[in-house]
Amino acid sequence: MKRADSLLAGVFRELGIEDGVKLGEMRRRWNSLFRKPLPSHMAPALLSRGELLIVVDSPVWLQELRFRQDDILRKLRPFRVEAVRFKLGKVSLNVSSDAQHRAPQKKSRTLDGGELSLIEDTVLPVDDAELRETIRSAIGKAILAGKTKC
Repeated sequence: MKRADSLLAGVFRELGIEDGVKLGEMRRRWNSLFRKPLPSHMAPALLSRGELLIVVDSPVWLQELRFRQDDILRKLRPFRVEAVRFKLGKVSLNVSSDAQHRAPQKKSRTLDGGELSLIEDTVLPVDDAELRETIRSAIGKAILAGKTKC
């Protein structure tokens, strides 16, 4: 019997999506590959023919990561990464496999009676039920996001 990933690797290669699949897996496991605080200052951006482009959030971290380049390459070998390049940019990596690395979720607040009353008074003159619900939802979201004052 053969492992499924060994069979799929050939299919991915034939379709030309092998690098994209590897990059997706790398992003999923990024926080577990490196010790804090590294993952919060760098993120994989593009993988092409064994070369990984890593976005870094500041010049100071860019310099630090250049010093750690050999260690980074060693940790990325399972993904067949042979070289890394660094680029300054906005680091955004929302995918994490470990619950401990996930950002704590904000407590959600609900609309109070006065806010609900204001929304209902606002949508009351709208005849179309679907439009009325859309407006009701939009106003509620705007209030909860702090985009409007009641």
